Formats: sequence, structure tokens, C-alpha cells
Amino acid sequence: MKNKAIISILLCSFALSSLEIRTPGDINNDGVVNILDVIELVNIILDDSAYLNEADLNSDGIINIVDVIATVNIVLYDTEPNENAFGSNQSFDLLTWNIENFPKNNNTIDELTDIIPDLEVDVIALQEIESTQSLESLKENLGNNWVFYRSDDDSNYGTLSYLINLNEVQINQAPYTILSQYDYQFAWRRPYVLDITHNNTNYIIINIHYKCCDGSENRRLQASEALESYISSYLSNDKVIVLGDFNDLLIDQFNVFDPFLDEPNNYYFTDIEIASGSPAYWSFPGWPSHLDHILITNELFDFSYDTQTLLIDEVFFPNNQSYYDFYISDHRPVGIRFQN
Repeated sequence: MKNKAIISILLCSFALSSLEIRTPGDINNDGVVNILDVIELVNIILDDSAYLNEADLNSDGIINIVDVIATVNIVLYDTEPNENAFGSNQSFDLLTWNIENFPKNNNTIDELTDIIPDLEVDVIALQEIESTQSLESLKENLGNNWVFYRSDDDSNYGTLSYLINLNEVQINQAPYTILSQYDYQFAWRRPYVLDITHNNTNYIIINIHYKCCDGSENRRLQASEALESYISSYLSNDKVIVLGDFNDLLIDQFNVFDPFLDEPNNYYFTDIEIASGSPAYWSFPGWPSHLDHILITNELFDFSYDTQTLLIDEVFFPNNQSYYDFYISDHRPVGIRFQN
């Protein structure tokens, strides 16, 4: 009977809608996480019962064997789930994060050292990194499993960079820049390409930072045209993720993203619902506007993925959200996670 239950669990994976929120793992709502909750969780899976937030311990929208393992770990080792985590061991987790004029403050590195491990992500595509030495210090604080790359080590200009957690990611090739002939259109921040493998799946990541501000719409449009042409010419069969600070709105009358939006069979902005939704979840709260986007190619359309704006200011600075802007950035990170 036990073996039959385990096999059934492994075969079941149900995406369900959320109801009330209680303590993660406390399925029967008795205030304690124990073996009774494990049994209840197994029954939810086997019986296709109603979704419970507290049963979805990794918050991936699915109740399955992964949640059973997490609940058992709480019972056996008294481990609490990390409520601040965006990623997990069961997903490929990627962020774009404009960390304004890094390091913006003397405490910026220390603040990020506390925040980044809590997010549990695999790759962070960074913009506005002004100091290689400071980025190296941050990497050292994060641990030996992290590496960093910066597109121009010798520049004090805000350049594109990567932080990569090697625990789950294999780097196939050191990052490289492209489209140097369009330096003006990209504001001398050439797209920065990373080729990686996660869980036997290869991804091409392109980190970008378009020219900002009113009056530069044509430059951003030309940057989009050049980037779309490059992808369609050289990466047409690859799983491509373009992300970064695009410095423009996805929903706009004069739309600088038309080269991608006009090709819906080939490209999709996974944060389009954020862009058209509540300003509370926009990536640039000071304006407010949503400027940081994630674009995928059609090779990823059938993957299971979720895109969110990470409300770092509210979660880590709940008593004074302006501290986030003071210490770290005026942009929030936007993340995408692909389920294995």
C-alpha cells in the first residue's frame, strides 16, 4: 500500500488556484507541522483535493512530491520554508536587476549580501555596475559557489554584469558582447550574452540596458530592430531569454518593442500582465512605471514558467521602504522561474 501511494504521488502534479493562507506545512491547521500533515498532503495529491496554499511549500502553483519532501524535512529536521525565496532547487530561476550606480551606498554590498541568498536564484543579470572591485566583494560575500562577470572590467561606467550560482548552473561559454556596430543605439551598453545549461537544458541569456528618457525612443526602437535581427539570424533555434532595463513601456502608442510584438509566433514578453496590471507590482515604483522586462523566444513557449516583480523594498525594508532606494536601487528586480 505504501509503495502504491509513493508511485501515485510521483505521477501526480496538479496546478490549482489559491485559497486561504495558513502556516506552510500545517495542512490540518492544528498549529503543528507533523506526520499528520504529511498524510493529509498525500491524500490531497491522491484525491485531487482542493488547493491549499500551506500545502504548496515551494509556491510553484503545483502540489506534488516536492511539497511532500519539504513537509517531511520540516517534520524530521525542524526546517522552516524560506518565505522570501523566489527560486527553488526544482526550478531554473533568473532575475534582471538594475542595481543603480552600484555600489550606490557604503552599505549596498552588505545589504545585498543579506538579500541575495534569501532569494535562492541561479542567475542575476545586472545593470549599472560601476565597480568591478565592489562586484567581486559581493561575490566573495555570497560564497565560493558564486561567480561574476562584467562586460568591461576597467570601466567606471554603469555596465552590464552577471552573478551566477554554480550550484545548479553550468557555464558553457564566458559571456560576450554583441552588436558593437550599434553602440549609439544601445547607449554604449552592448547586449551581454551568456550561454548556460541548467538541468540538461541549454539557455541563451541576453542582458540589455536600453537608452533612457524621453527623446530617445528612436534609439530604443533601433536597438530592438538590431537585437531582433541578431536573434532571428544567429539564434533562431535556441532557447533565448532577453531581459534587462528596457527603459520603456510595453504598452505604449509609439512602441519601441514593435519588432518583437509584431512577431507573436516568435517572441513573448512574459511580464506583459505585470505591465498592464496594478502599479503596485511595477519595477520602477518612483515614477511609477514598469521598465524592466523579460522576453522569451518560441522555443520556450511550451515551458512552465512564472514571472514576478520582486517587492524587495516591501519585504526587506517594511518599516521604511525608501531605505531600499537609498541603499540599493530605484528599480525592483523582475524574475522568471522555469519549472523542471
